[in-house]
Amino acid sequence: MKNKFDQLENQFTYAERTAHQEWIELILSKVELEGKRVADIGCGGGIYTRMLAEFGPRSVLGVDSSKRMLEAAQEKTMIDTIEYVYADGENLAPLSDGSLDIVVERAVIHHLSELLPNMKEISRVLSQEDGVAIIQDRTPEDCLIEGTSTHIRGYLFECFPFLAETEKTRRFSDEAVQKAMMKAGFKRVEKVELWETRSVYLNLNELEEDLQSRRGRTILHELSDEQLTNFVNYVSSKLPQDQEIIEKDRWSIWFGFRN
Repeated sequence: MKNKFDQLENQFTYAERTAHQEWIELILSKVELEGKRVADIGCGGGIYTRMLAEFGPRSVLGVDSSKRMLEAAQEKTMIDTIEYVYADGENLAPLSDGSLDIVVERAVIHHLSELLPNMKEISRVLSQEDGVAIIQDRTPEDCLIEGTSTHIRGYLFECFPFLAETEKTRRFSDEAVQKAMMKAGFKRVEKVELWETRSVYLNLNELEEDLQSRRGRTILHELSDEQLTNFVNYVSSKLPQDQEIIEKDRWSIWFGFRN
């Protein structure tokens, strides 16, 4: 897996947001976390690792291939049941066969050149009796929904159409994900869609500052500083000045069952 997150200036990029309730509600509607051995693959700064740990699992591993991200996650974590592990999603060598009940992998697969090695590793470390993989990412269709006052990401492709091609090439289709999961040994795969709250801004100024920082938005690193300023101005022309802004992203989530 290509590692883009080890620069010092990005260390806390994925550690300081808060996961929102609709995400964990969807997870809990499909799986039971209490008493389970759980891993968060590609955990970054541990945002979702910490939320998973709140619902009674026996243990939670936060796994990432960036040592800087893991250091940031550790600094933000005060929960005894969480352990952080340095490993790559395509080579989970520190994790033994069948050692986990649930694996969560959020916003990782679009960084991969192919799916199968990662899916095979996830399948390997899951219990064959009742192991469940939860893979979350965006398909091209998820990304290219038009921009609205809540779907800020959509404005990006209106402003810079060339980025739509970037998204199409780095995102896997629903069919490709399901095919790889089945080939890796999952007996059944269910896909659901989720409009997940990314952040809530008190006003437009807060959103503008967040966009300018590129915080937690890897695609904004494809823009020059001038282009980013143009995008912020474009978004500002679309949104109210002094109202709360609730930003949401549309995600696809695949639940893969080992049995």
